Amino acid sequence: MNFLLHRHLAEAHTGSRAAGAGAMLPDLWRMADRRVRPRDSVEVGASLEGRLPEVLAGIRHHVAVDHWFHHHRVFLEGEKLVAARMREAELEAKRMGLLAHVTWEMCLDGALLRKAGFEVTRAALAEGFSAIEGELERAASIHHWGAIERTPEERAAFEARMKRIRAELERGPWIEGYQWGEGIALRVSGVRARLGLPPLDAPDHARLGQALDGVAREADATLEEILRAPPPLGDPRPIDSAFLPPRA
Repeated sequence: MNFLLHRHLAEAHTGSRAAGAGAMLPDLWRMADRRVRPRDSVEVGASLEGRLPEVLAGIRHHVAVDHWFHHHRVFLEGEKLVAARMREAELEAKRMGLLAHVTWEMCLDGALLRKAGFEVTRAALAEGFSAIEGELERAASIHHWGAIERTPEERAAFEARMKRIRAELERGPWIEGYQWGEGIALRVSGVRARLGLPPLDAPDHARLGQALDGVAREADATLEEILRAPPPLGDPRPIDSAFLPPRA
């Protein structure tokens, strides 16, 4: 699942915009440094201040949702559909089948934007980041930097990349493009570049964009099924009470 849908589900399930922002972090961490990933269990102090408990709750939600999602037909059938459409498009680029996974996830983010609205989603994303100002670094320390030996230079580079990613997300065009095949094709080309593969040429970009426009209806229907699914960590709120402040 990609970060926009993670954000939406975590906020919907917890009632916390900060948890929604936290649920995006594992995906954004990997963009900044592929070695930075959430740990299955983390040691935290008995008392956590500020919005950090909600951020950690969002990360836990992300991990639980991904475990459900990647074993469910909403992902498995969608990935197969995208792979089939890629083959039918007769793309010249090699190893496109490897990217059917992330491409389907971006298609679902596009479905969310069509349903919820781009500006509403962008505003919620920006508000979430503002809500957890100062907690981003603490969450990364708990899940990675506090347990893995890395240099100060590596951490500084990671934090600089995270700031650039946040700025681009809040600016808007990156996520707005998920609504259309052409925009997703642009992001797929960027993923290829990060993996050391050649970017898509103009004809492949056009063919892929057209192919992905052809799965929008299936993505919209799948999104509705995902939104009806029960929370992954319990009902009605999916977060362990130890990670959230008491409700009023």
